[in-house]
Amino acid sequence: MIVSIIYTLLANAIALFISDKILDGLSIDGGYIAFIVVGLTIAALNFFVKPILKFLAFPLVFFSAGLFLFVINAFIIYLAKYLIDVMDISNIAMHVDNLLTYVLAAIIFGLANWFISWLTKN
Repeated sequence: MIVSIIYTLLANAIALFISDKILDGLSIDGGYIAFIVVGLTIAALNFFVKPILKFLAFPLVFFSAGLFLFVINAFIIYLAKYLIDVMDISNIAMHVDNLLTYVLAAIIFGLANWFISWLTKN
């Protein structure tokens, strides 16, 4: 159990780092600690909020053959950005330019979450 939590936290931090380097519209300020804090925030949102969103959006997920999950992931990233702004931790900030950046980051996070679930099952 604890190992899967550590894997999830590391996967989120690595997905954030990759998203930060690949996407021009996404930037995370605050060094490596910022990646850990934002990754922890996203992991918490994935644990508590994402199942509720998936349940409520089940018809949309079903009829889109799962593509609506990228919208849910984009919303989770939006909530993480909002929470980071509200928590106002010194020297940690997350900037996202537009909706396309949210969706592209959601794709990267979807792949990272898929990889972690595959890794923890094996």
